[in-house]
Amino acid sequence: MKLDRGDFETENLIVWEKIIRKLFPAAIPNNCLWKDIDSIISIFNKLGSAGNISHTLFPAGGGHDLTGAKRSSEKGCIEFSTPNSVRIVKPKVLEFNYFPNDTNWAYFRLETMSLKPIIPNIDPSSIKEKVTELEPGHYVEKEIWEKGYLGYNEKGNRILLSKSARIVSRYFRGSFVIFAKSSPYNKNHVTYDARHDRMNSKKFRQYIEKCIIKFNEEN
Repeated sequence: MKLDRGDFETENLIVWEKIIRKLFPAAIPNNCLWKDIDSIISIFNKLGSAGNISHTLFPAGGGHDLTGAKRSSEKGCIEFSTPNSVRIVKPKVLEFNYFPNDTNWAYFRLETMSLKPIIPNIDPSSIKEKVTELEPGHYVEKEIWEKGYLGYNEKGNRILLSKSARIVSRYFRGSFVIFAKSSPYNKNHVTYDARHDRMNSKKFRQYIEKCIIKFNEEN
């Protein structure tokens, strides 16, 4: 049975709260940090394992549901997945923020470290690059993926991509925030402008505190 929008939003926030209470069974802290890569991966997988519960907003704008994460073949990096896409980042810290008695506004913020581009002469203002991964850690331009083959062999036949080849996005810097899919923050689509990435962690929390006050006054 498919839930209608109202039922989904209610169920979504219930499951979101359950996930957070499982992460912090004794008491939910106002703030918590993880710097260990395996811990960050574990949190991402817990958030992604419950289906389309959590939503990730990207530093270049836009967002998508989080489905899971694992270690990348690149040293010090992780790759996390959203439906039909993979993103590679070098995590610095994953931060959890909570506002007492209101898990609807609770969020996770991933700060990343610098990652060097693969594509030569890329625009220095770019925050990411999309490339074809032929095998773990071996990248070529994304146009190879679009063509579907590497080139031609000595007989003039196309050299097809392996079944393991895929398209990935590599982020050179930036921050990501993860909210419940039905959170008031995520439902306000102006937030897809990546405003979170234009604030540091402290200022973003202060911004959310102001959003909560405004939301409560209007509802």
